[in-house]
Amino acid sequence: MKTMTYEPDLAASIDHGLCDWQIHQQDDSGHARVTLGGRWRTMGRRKQPDVRVRIVREGGLSSITRSLDWTRAQTEIDTDAQGDDAGKVGTWRITLSAVPSGGPYRLETSVGSEEDTDTWRRGGDAVHFFCVGDVWLIAGQSNAAGTARSPIDDPPEFGIHQYDDRRGWQIAVFRTLHNPWLAFAKTIKREMGHPVGLIPTAVGGSPISQWDPGQKGDLYHAMLKRVQASGTNIKGILWYQGESDTGPENHPHYKERFTRYVQGVREAVAQPQLPIITVQLNRHLNASAGADWDAIREYQRQLTHELDRVYIISAFESVLSDGIHNGSVGNLLIARRAADTAMGAVYGRDVVFRHPECSRAVSTDGKSIDLHFDHVHAQLDYHGGPTSEFPFVVRDEQGGVPVKGYAIPGRDVFRIELTRPLVGRSTVIGAAGACPPHRVPWDYHNHRAMLGFTRQVQPD
Repeated sequence: MKTMTYEPDLAASIDHGLCDWQIHQQDDSGHARVTLGGRWRTMGRRKQPDVRVRIVREGGLSSITRSLDWTRAQTEIDTDAQGDDAGKVGTWRITLSAVPSGGPYRLETSVGSEEDTDTWRRGGDAVHFFCVGDVWLIAGQSNAAGTARSPIDDPPEFGIHQYDDRRGWQIAVFRTLHNPWLAFAKTIKREMGHPVGLIPTAVGGSPISQWDPGQKGDLYHAMLKRVQASGTNIKGILWYQGESDTGPENHPHYKERFTRYVQGVREAVAQPQLPIITVQLNRHLNASAGADWDAIREYQRQLTHELDRVYIISAFESVLSDGIHNGSVGNLLIARRAADTAMGAVYGRDVVFRHPECSRAVSTDGKSIDLHFDHVHAQLDYHGGPTSEFPFVVRDEQGGVPVKGYAIPGRDVFRIELTRPLVGRSTVIGAAGACPPHRVPWDYHNHRAMLGFTRQVQPD
């Protein structure tokens, strides 16, 4: 039989369910359901001990709602306690079903009995700086974890907290290396008006197989354990991964492995429509196998059409801090685009968030190709020329087709002019290779860069 330990000077302890700095996921009504409990001790023997809980704003003394003002908990007397503890100790438990979005809050406990007035009750343990808002899970590899080294002003902020296994919940900060997600969370908090929690689980260099529950899946299972340990559910996932799957032995399996990841995590958290915001691969300065990078980018684009509520952002303009990792300024760009996607796709804001996406490539005369784009809000724009920095590559049955020039004949059409007629089956690749040009066509509205793609050229 387990013997419980009671602290003699603590009227009530909080042993599970809530901790300092924690952010609880709100439901669709803007409230959280919080279950917590612990142990109690009274000065004298009580037939009916009374443990009560209230929630106030941190720094305040008034309860945040009437229903959360010294709410009575369920209590049990420890019948195994002996000696001086007999009849004076036990356990308590309570579920607070409507904690409103906001914070930081303080939860207080007190202990007495039914006949005691509030002034004679003993104060117990408290939880400080907890909030109710939205919690986002971060997964993927090094560009999701963050490896930027360049100086940046991206300070922490109350109401933006994060969880990790070693430190538990705390105010969110980046240590030594910068990532996009603190800035993402601050944007969501500012725009949506509620606190944001982050659960980072990304691991540098990790291939999709480590996130695939149908394969090795060690990082997938570690991710779920961390979500469970955080004590809350999640609003969505921020995913940036794929660089480690650009080899020819891995990229053909990317779509099926990522699909299993999405299906698995949605089933595990019991949210079949859990939103996932992904980042399309940027570039690698030192890689040579460009076709593999083209394949991953195309798979990433296709997955947003094949899986419900999976979204994608482009990051080609993001500057690098080394050969493959986004720099701090680039991280802020990714943060803003991910936040725009969250506001438009997840929170229902009437904002433009989708990137221009090539829906078809058509050739009418064999000497030019018209690229038709979806999700152009204003007008396609591009400044450059048919040099080595041109963002499109055309291939046919005779090999590469040199480009002579380009035009933008319509708001959502980009024309590639060729030096010779196309021969047989032809393909056009947007943002081609492991290291594509950072300047690609963009939507003039909000300067949103196009997505990388691979398209077969069709006759008109």
